[in-house]
Amino acid sequence: MKIEGGLVVNDMQKRSDLVIYNAQGEKIILAEFKAPHVKITSKTFEQISTYNTKHRIPYLLVSNGIEHHFCKIDFDNGTFEFIEDIPNYIRET
Repeated sequence: MKIEGGLVVNDMQKRSDLVIYNAQGEKIILAEFKAPHVKITSKTFEQISTYNTKHRIPYLLVSNGIEHHFCKIDFDNGTFEFIEDIPNYIRET
């Protein structure tokens, strides 16, 4: 895992909250965390999506500790889908 990793997006310094790697060292989950009083909005998803243009990670997690949202990214088709949970095989790798 890498916590608060720096990255440059559109010539601006940013930081992702959490990147999780599998046993092979591949990035598998990008997470964005907000405080419990912060509502998860489309702006939150825009933020993590912007970070993911650099990372290109297949699963996204957005949470404020109360609400948790998971997305699966299909880079080949340029689409995404909300999913109920992170697949078990991701947890085991």
